[in-house]
Amino acid sequence: MRHSALLLAASLGLALTFQASASDRPDPGKLTTKCLDAAAKKFDVKNDYIQLQPIAAADSGYSIAGVADAGMDGKKNFTCQFDKKGKLANLVQEAK
Repeated sequence: MRHSALLLAASLGLALTFQASASDRPDPGKLTTKCLDAAAKKFDVKNDYIQLQPIAAADSGYSIAGVADAGMDGKKNFTCQFDKKGKLANLVQEAK
């Protein structure tokens, strides 16, 4: 009886740990929206003129690479950097 109670407690703890770690991940749609909005503001273009790559895991959290078509100012390569909780930490324009 004691072994089954310990097994049940361990299983429950494992399930709660797994559930907590899955819910700690930010919503990919929100990351994409934050990146689009920040790039549109930085490069003074509409969201329609921005192309984003898929979200990539990074050491400090997540990143999204993208290109903004700024018309006569040319195409601007950039990367949105997010912390592990999904907060936009930085938008870095890549030098040509």
